[in-house]
Amino acid sequence: MATIYTEYESENGTRLQNMTGAAVIENQFVVMGGKCLKATEAIAPFAVGGFEKLAGKKVQADALVTGEDAWATGELPVYWKPSTGEFSNKATIDYYLVGYTKEAKTGASVTFNVVDPVIVASEVATLQGIVEEITELSGRAFVKTVTLTSALATTPVTIVADADVTGTNKVYITDVMVRVNGAENWAGSGTVVTIKDTNGEAVTAVSLAKAQLAANTTLFKHSTGVTLASPVLLGTGLTAAKGIVIVADGTFETSGSDLVVTVVGYIK
Repeated sequence: MATIYTEYESENGTRLQNMTGAAVIENQFVVMGGKCLKATEAIAPFAVGGFEKLAGKKVQADALVTGEDAWATGELPVYWKPSTGEFSNKATIDYYLVGYTKEAKTGASVTFNVVDPVIVASEVATLQGIVEEITELSGRAFVKTVTLTSALATTPVTIVADADVTGTNKVYITDVMVRVNGAENWAGSGTVVTIKDTNGEAVTAVSLAKAQLAANTTLFKHSTGVTLASPVLLGTGLTAAKGIVIVADGTFETSGSDLVVTVVGYIK
């Protein structure tokens, strides 16, 4: 258990039930009910006794975890280990962040300003590993919206860049929404607009027929005139290490309001 020394005039405190599960002694530091507290008297388990709230106050403690007891400057985090009641400089799962040092540790004790406790749910390295594992399993999701103009319909517009698809990863498309954003139908020598990858022998994912690119039309992936190829229908993805673009097979210089396309998917 850890007793502490307070550098302020003692208060009467609050009468609370001791819900720590163990007996506490006078001046013992505890975390209870989302607060850092100091017992002002000996209190049996589940009995009612006096506690002082410590948040915002400066305290001194000398019950320190061996090997985790160095604070070189002020403003460094102080953690509390519930199982032993000792204080530590190391963020460890199930410890509580309870304050920040007022100054460098001197002698056998540390002085710190108390804050409301925050439990350490995961170490940084563990959390990073969890994130990497989830990413590996589910991929990196994306939602991209681009605009293809009729005047430049044969110039590919990048949806996902090659640089974003590395190694053996592929682009997988799960949804598409297309909007002809204006009063002009798409007209010209082109017949189809495609979403495809950037491979030399490009693999097509989605085709949009000219006949359906009418003024103020909104198309979805199962709309008439929208054709989904195997990479989408079978979930096989596009070419590894290649991004995706949208482009027409011919010119649409006659007319056509801007084509606003939103693609949803993931890279894995």
